[in-house]
Amino acid sequence: MNQQPRGARVSVIVTLSLLSYLAGCTFVRLDTGRQLVSEDDPIFDTRFREVDPADLDLSDFWIDAEPPPSDEAIPINHRTYAKIVTSVSDGIVNLYTTVLEEREARLGIVPGDLLPFRIPILSPVLDFIPFHLPLRYKAEGFSLGSGFLINEGGFILTNAHVIRNATDIRVVRSKNREEFPARIIGVDPATDSALIRIEPQPDMRVLPLGSSEALEVGEIVMAVGNPLGLNHTVSSGLISAKQRLVPEAEASLLDYLQTDTAINPGSSGGPLLNLHGQVVGINTAIATRAQNIGFAIPIDTIKRVIPILISGNPERGWFGAAARPTSPGEAARLGHSNPSAVIVDEVLDPSPASKAGVRADDLILRVGGQEIPDFIAFRHQLISLRPGNTLELTILRDGEQIEISSTLVAPPND
Repeated sequence: MNQQPRGARVSVIVTLSLLSYLAGCTFVRLDTGRQLVSEDDPIFDTRFREVDPADLDLSDFWIDAEPPPSDEAIPINHRTYAKIVTSVSDGIVNLYTTVLEEREARLGIVPGDLLPFRIPILSPVLDFIPFHLPLRYKAEGFSLGSGFLINEGGFILTNAHVIRNATDIRVVRSKNREEFPARIIGVDPATDSALIRIEPQPDMRVLPLGSSEALEVGEIVMAVGNPLGLNHTVSSGLISAKQRLVPEAEASLLDYLQTDTAINPGSSGGPLLNLHGQVVGINTAIATRAQNIGFAIPIDTIKRVIPILISGNPERGWFGAAARPTSPGEAARLGHSNPSAVIVDEVLDPSPASKAGVRADDLILRVGGQEIPDFIAFRHQLISLRPGNTLELTILRDGEQIEISSTLVAPPND
């Protein structure tokens, strides 16, 4: 009988020991929200980084479709939806993205197993004290999403979370299933929006951008996207609600269009369309504990931040005041009957707000000379303001209207 070499026996023992040690190993994907890919990476197109958004002329950058008359009847038959899909399908793209992910390997053992023999009192106690050694590392993952062309230069709108930490983006058009590499122009986490670009092609189909403000609750809409990798899937439903706040969503500061149109993983970034083939929203999220509750970012919000996306700098201006909707009782107490007024809750010092003389309990009536119809509209008016922009407010204090003008600054680190 051949005797196994001593070195081989040691190798076998070490291998068995490692296997028993790794038996408790688990791998977890961490969603820390950290930026793992540098903006100097080749995936980013930095050609517009030095451009001030205020200097951009975007009058022809996208097709701004006129809102259809509210009383215009659209004949519905068995081919109505099919005609709309045919007219827009080549402007809707599927995204296949390689992303850098942060993961954690948790190596676990039971301390009692390290003892050479069982000790009656100590071993049962150690069995209930597992030891885990977390090891973080980076690895490549895969993401699905959707997008749509808004400019013949190859510019595509999608969601920020679809291309977050991307190292490679592949755009697939419906026509001939053509595939193109894409680069990131800009990302705005605050609105969960992103602008990417492929090299222009001679037959680009650009989708017109409609008006989400003109939508009515109960209006018919359609979604086209890449759910679960099922490319160019079409679904339809209704606008269930507008100005819906969703704290669990990726960008919790946004208000959303709520729809019962089917939206699934992979649909994110695709267009929500009205029956005129106009984009009225970007499909973004679903309520995971419900059925047929989906959310889309209003396209009017996206129009306001496209200059920020082009510049590639999502930093917002900081004013240093917190505001909230006012109640009718508060408005009456402060000498104003308009329930849509916004009340200043807190003013930080030092800040542009404190330097401009804003105080707690001031009522904000107008922004930039425009009346505030409600609190969400107030946030819309501020969403695209950047450091260096001027904020003009009309406030009511002690029955007197006061005009406030202040220059916004970069937000402090703390």
